[in-house]
Amino acid sequence: MALINFFYGNDIPCSMAVQVFHACNDTSDALMSEQFFYFYDLWQNSEDGVHLCIYFNMRVEKFVFINGSRKDQLEIVEFQDSDIPRGFGNKDTEALQEKIEQIRSNVPYY
Repeated sequence: MALINFFYGNDIPCSMAVQVFHACNDTSDALMSEQFFYFYDLWQNSEDGVHLCIYFNMRVEKFVFINGSRKDQLEIVEFQDSDIPRGFGNKDTEALQEKIEQIRSNVPYY
């Protein structure tokens, strides 16, 4: 779920997030796609929800809360739990870079 938080919080469109996830996880199944769409829809429609999840914001380089769509202010998390992954976490960066290059060369841009 940390990746779904990361993609949603950093404004990556759901369909693109699903493509990147499947390209980088050869063993993933359709259930994961459903989870992406479920949480994206849930958070978008939770207009007044606050502190729904935490993600690492790439622009400010800090952990922030995902809030409802009518409470979209940037709210930095005061504590930093070292167990919360930042984006792709500790994945092999060389293998990840190769996958990203493969996606760039084979997937048309939106």
